[in-house]
Amino acid sequence: MLTGLQAIVLAAGKSSRFKTKRTKLVEKICGQEMVLYTTKLLESLAIPTAVVVGYQKDLVTAAITHAHDERVAFIEQEEQRGTGHAIICSQHHWTQDHILILNGDVPLLTARIIEELYQKHCASQAAISFVVAHNSEPLHSYGRVITADGRIEIVEAKEFTGDAHEHCCINAGVYIASRAFLEQSISNITLNEKAQEFYITDLVKIASEKQLPVCTTVAPFDRIRGVNTFQELWAVEQITRAELIKYWMSEGIRFTAAQNVHIDLGVTIGSGSVIGCGAHLLGNTRIGTDCTVHAFSIIESSIVGDNCTIESHSIVKRSILGNDVQVGPFAHLCEQVTAEDHSIIGNFVEVKRSRIGEYTKAKHLSYIGDTTVGSQVNIGAGTIVCNYDGSTKHHTVIADQAYIGSNNSIVAPVSIGKGAFTAAGSVITDDVPDLALAIARARQVNKHLYAERMQSKRAHVSTKEHTETDATSFICAIRTDSEIESLE
Repeated sequence: MLTGLQAIVLAAGKSSRFKTKRTKLVEKICGQEMVLYTTKLLESLAIPTAVVVGYQKDLVTAAITHAHDERVAFIEQEEQRGTGHAIICSQHHWTQDHILILNGDVPLLTARIIEELYQKHCASQAAISFVVAHNSEPLHSYGRVITADGRIEIVEAKEFTGDAHEHCCINAGVYIASRAFLEQSISNITLNEKAQEFYITDLVKIASEKQLPVCTTVAPFDRIRGVNTFQELWAVEQITRAELIKYWMSEGIRFTAAQNVHIDLGVTIGSGSVIGCGAHLLGNTRIGTDCTVHAFSIIESSIVGDNCTIESHSIVKRSILGNDVQVGPFAHLCEQVTAEDHSIIGNFVEVKRSRIGEYTKAKHLSYIGDTTVGSQVNIGAGTIVCNYDGSTKHHTVIADQAYIGSNNSIVAPVSIGKGAFTAAGSVITDDVPDLALAIARARQVNKHLYAERMQSKRAHVSTKEHTETDATSFICAIRTDSEIESLE
């Protein structure tokens, strides 16, 4: 436990380099808002935390409060005038002997880096300590650490004019300062005339000029990557996703094209499962053992039992699948669908707010909405449940072992009894008793010699004037009730 340490997270900036007019801190990385990577890391280390908010503060505070309840304090920086100004705004929150200061856009930072920095800071009794990394590329988001004549300072990226290969040590933006040093020095930060901002990096220069101990610790560049552009966001997400996939591979999961799979932090997968190319596993999805998720399917915030098969291009959202369930291809389950053991939801079938019983099959081209379907039911191809009357969603019940014929329209609210049949092409508007057969369609009538008489009629029409040869006139001539009756 890192006693005597508290954290100030800087999360008030305008994210101007994102060019979206939206704070970058709520952009998601593998399903989790960027700022939560920092706040959850600090929570795991039991470090009391306050977050400095400003630009679009409501979005940032809502995301953090949802994840942490009331365990994180907030400090408002009403005018965004730089990192140094943000620390000045936080002064009334300083209660511990040492203050950890870090940006909210460094999502790959690890507990080990913070622990190592704090240990060295305390051991050297430093006024201020900070994390550095080595990168000789001409980066535009990182200040360079310059050491000369026994002094150390950080030159902001926009002001650095030297050789990046010569000065390859960069500032990670993670600091620990003693509270006593901050209280004595915070008012000495000067306004940068060019940027019209106060920089926290001035504290390093102040400590060095006063010949106070300044300590650094080195971390891998990938671990201190900041996110200021969508390119940097993409890079960080690629690293995070690769780590997740490597972990699940070590747990017995096969990815047929790991580089093309999207997986979120909250996802869990049982051993023996296979995840196909282009699959998206999102939210808090739980997939059981020995499942197969085929190519380009999306499973979001759902529970999938053992031995399930999700065929390609299927979507399962906020739903629960039992064991040995088959879905797809091109199926769509959304909004509180429960498919019980051994059920089949097949090609181009959409299910919404419904329960599908054990061993029930809906294999082709159907829509099932607001319906409770029992076990061992067969839903014929082309069947739809008409659950919406334009103002209200109505419920339908289909009991166990019912057989629903192809191309049925079931007009809710209605109940179909146990073991009942409905004939193909029926429009079911009334309840069907147990074991009954419901036929709801017009009786077929055959008109004998109809084709022969139509040919005679066509020949007669073709001899008339041009106005009578119009196709519409011809159709009207043979489609009136009296004409049809005359053909009997």
